[in-house]
Amino acid sequence: MPAAQKIAILLSRLPKVEEAPRPGLIGLSVDTSEGAAPPARVGALTDAALRGRLAHFDQHSANEIAAVRQALGKDGGCVTVHETWSGLPSCLQFWRGFIGSRIQTFAWLCEKCGSNAEEWVGGAVGESFALRCPCGGIKETTVPR
Repeated sequence: MPAAQKIAILLSRLPKVEEAPRPGLIGLSVDTSEGAAPPARVGALTDAALRGRLAHFDQHSANEIAAVRQALGKDGGCVTVHETWSGLPSCLQFWRGFIGSRIQTFAWLCEKCGSNAEEWVGGAVGESFALRCPCGGIKETTVPR
């Protein structure tokens, strides 16, 4: 059996895409190098998708989850949580493929500049969020069934 590996999960509140009452998405990166190399970006999550993942295996106490939510409650907030996994592949499989809010590609044609844009986002079916093209164009999207 492989030795357990401690993995840093870096979470950061992404800027709001538009002046909507809902917060922006949460950027998700992982780091196994203990800061020796840049973290690998996995995608973005909605608040509900993040809460489900943090609470799933009871690796994080209710107090820790509350502290994470508070840290990410403000624009530009960031926090790192640590999890123990059998290896990076199992960690990524969990964070990307979480049942009910797996991270998937949202691709669209920007109406402002005409270019193709895409983002990897995890959210629950029916959740809506806005995405921004590098040119500034905005696309409202909803997680499909």
